[in-house]
Formats: sequence, structure tokens, C-alpha cells
Amino acid sequence: MNRLSGKSAVVVGGGIGGLAAALRLRRAGCRVIVLEKNASAGGKVAERMTKGFRWDLGPSLFTMPQILDRLFVALGEKREEYITLEPLSPTCRYRWADGYHFDENEFFWARPDSARLLRHAEGLYKLSAPAFLESDPSEIGTKILNPALLPLLRYLPAMSPFQSLAAASRHFYSDPHLQQFLQRFATYNGSDPELTPATFAVIPYVQARFGGWYIRGGIRRLAEALLQIAEKHGVEIQTSAEVRSIDAHGVTLATGKKIFADLIFHNGDVLGAYQKLIRHDRASGIAAKMAKPQRAISGFVVLLGVKGKDPSLAHHNIFFSDNYRLEFQQMFRENRPAENPTIYLCLSARTDPASAPPDHDNYFLLVNAPANTTSIDWARESPQYADQIIRILEEKFLPGLQTRVVHKEWISPADFESRDGAVDGSLYGWASHGMKHSFLRPPIRSPVLPNLYFVGGTTHPGGGLPLVLLSAEIAVRLANRSA
Repeated sequence: MNRLSGKSAVVVGGGIGGLAAALRLRRAGCRVIVLEKNASAGGKVAERMTKGFRWDLGPSLFTMPQILDRLFVALGEKREEYITLEPLSPTCRYRWADGYHFDENEFFWARPDSARLLRHAEGLYKLSAPAFLESDPSEIGTKILNPALLPLLRYLPAMSPFQSLAAASRHFYSDPHLQQFLQRFATYNGSDPELTPATFAVIPYVQARFGGWYIRGGIRRLAEALLQIAEKHGVEIQTSAEVRSIDAHGVTLATGKKIFADLIFHNGDVLGAYQKLIRHDRASGIAAKMAKPQRAISGFVVLLGVKGKDPSLAHHNIFFSDNYRLEFQQMFRENRPAENPTIYLCLSARTDPASAPPDHDNYFLLVNAPANTTSIDWARESPQYADQIIRILEEKFLPGLQTRVVHKEWISPADFESRDGAVDGSLYGWASHGMKHSFLRPPIRSPVLPNLYFVGGTTHPGGGLPLVLLSAEIAVRLANRSA
């Protein structure tokens, strides 16, 4: 039953989660306005273009396309009329300094050890997807007790939430390289594999089962498609409209203008909302409690324009560090950039040649970085850290790289904090360390303002474009139920 028709809704933040929520609300009959503090909407799904090069600045791999298609169907639209998804093979290429390398493709997943991992992860996915990913914690009880799911409980021992992903990697793989490969998926939500529950091994299953995809023209085309549909459906979007406060009656802009609304959706860091925006007697207490768990790591990005095309590179590449434990120790416990970080390189020009001038490539380099914008002066540290990352690549993997660089710039955790409102630059809010902070993230519905709902990567069910889209779907469903 649709109970939202005729209600007014304001969405604070025009990222992908905010746009998806706004579109679903409008489809339900709400009058909707989206307020975006930056000059353009789209959030982390942004791009940079200069000198003939184009880079996606946020997510660069798209998975679980069925979640996106579900949004388009709900809106009465056809995804194919707006964006084109292109499958990637390999999904990613992995390399180590000792020369070990492999491609993540159907042949890798057919290996006996990998196939065994997938069998267990498939059972866990079928168990967790309806009960966790697509449900609010308040709905989980009825779904997880579904008798049809009981046979899948046999998969839990190998993926026990009480052991770590690192421990699971040693259970499924004997080769240290492959153990490191499986542990890497903890970084999909900014966490340490030694502290992340083994259940997160469902992530490589999702990648293997549903594939890795590129949106033709760049991931930014997704934001543009949602903005186009928003205009078509009558969603009002205001940019350069910073919100100063949120209360039970609506929001107040930095200009002092008050916008009243029946429903409020916040697309951004939940902790930041309680610290700076929400006006309620309990907000500061909730913020203090919410700030105690360890924050997920941030990222440090280097954008390179490079002359020549290296045939050893795929669309997605990972260059692993020699000491994974030390890398996370330096970021999480020493709260400083890793000296020898694992480096991710996205080369979209491999699939989309228009992303770079002829005989050039567009390197998007990303390393994990501590969520620390207090004791680290990123304005001072960034130039040498960018050079350090390039030097590691040249010395261990890509000889002669520095001489071929024709353009260089970077994005630091401080930039993510100022652009996206990410507290300390953390990209995913809480780190998924332990059961509680992995599966009981800050709730979608505010406990102090019943008409306030959160969407995005820092609330349930977590980070990454598919989960952000799910957060919007769940939030609108909860709002409809409570209306």
C-alpha cells in the first residue's frame, strides 16, 4: 500500500543514494526537493577531464547490475535507454613484486580451491542477501527464520562470523598470494582483513557470480542518467545549496532559508549529520557514541596522464604490497600512510579509448589511506606521497613509468572530507571490525527524528554502489510503512 502520495520530502545530498531515494519518493507521489551543497550533484560519482584525459574520481567498478535494473523498473524506465553496461574480462589483474600474477576470470574461479570458496560463499549469499542486504535490521527476524533458508546453514562453519576474513583465506587457499587476494576484499568497505568477519567472503562470490562491469563513457554517466530521469519526473534539484541544520520540521539552509517537509532523507556521513546538522537534545550523545568505533580507511588517489600504452595492463589492476599486515598496521594502529601500499590502477582507456588522447593512457591510482585529517597535513604530505606511489610502481612493476608521465594530480582524504562531508575522510563510516559494527551499522531510520532517514555508504547495508542503491530502496520502504 502506498502511503506516501501527497507528502513532501527533502533529500539532503545529491549523491547516488540521494538521487535514488528522491526518484523512488517521487514515483510514490511525493513532492521532492534535493539539496546538494556542491556545484553539481552525483556525490563521489564524479569525473575529471583535462588535456584530453578523463578519469572517474570515485567508484570505478560496477557490480550487481540487477540492483540498478530494479531501480529503473521501479521508475518505469528502461536502463538500456540511459546507460550501457559493458562486461569486463578479466575483472581484475593481480601482480606481485616476485613475479606471481593471475587474472580474475572464469578460469581462475574454476580452480578447485576457488570453486570450493564459491560453493560456500554462494550458500552464505543466498542466506544473507534477503535477510541482511535487502532488509533493514528491524525486518531481519522474519526473513532469517524462513524455513527455506535452513539448509543453507551448513555453509556457516567455513564462513563463521566469529573468525576473520584473513583466517578464512588460510582455510580456502594454501598459497600466500591467493590468501592475500581473498583478504583484499575487506578493503571494499575500508577494513582490516584480520579484523573483518569471514562472512565478507561473499564479496568475491558476488563479483564472480554477477561479473564486473564498466558503464560506457564512465561511471559518471550513472549520475547523469539519474539526474535526467529526475528532471523528467519532476524532482527539484538545487545545487550550491548547503544545509546548516535538520529538525523534525525540515531543514535550514546556510542562507537561513527554512524548507519544511514531512520526510527528510540524508545522503551523507551519518556521524557528520549527528555532529553538525541534527537539532535534537540527544543528537550530541548519539554522535559521541557513534564516534567510538574505528573508522574505515580513506583513500589517496593519483591521476596520471601517461604517454604510451603498456600491454601488460588490464582495465583493473592490483599491485600487492610485500607485507599486507604491516600495511594495515600502519594505517589503523599507527594512523599514518602505509610506506609500501598495495596499489590499485584503473585504466578505463583499455575499454573506452576516448578516455585518453591517442597513444596515451589514463591511470587512476588508488591506495588505502588512514582516515586522518587531524594529525596529517595532507596539503603538505600529498606531493611526496604521490611521487612515492609512482616510484613504487616504477621500481617493482612498471619500468620507465616516471619518464612517460605527462600529467599528474591527486585527491587526498582531506579532499574527500571537504567535498563529500566524510568525517576524517573515511569513505565508509565504521570499519567492519567484528560482528556488531559489520552487521549493525548506524540505522537507516533516525531514533530521535522519526521522519529522518539515512541513505548512502555509512548506513545499512554498507558501502559500494549496489548497497547504496539498496539503502535508498529500504529507506523509502520504511518511510512508506511508517507514514
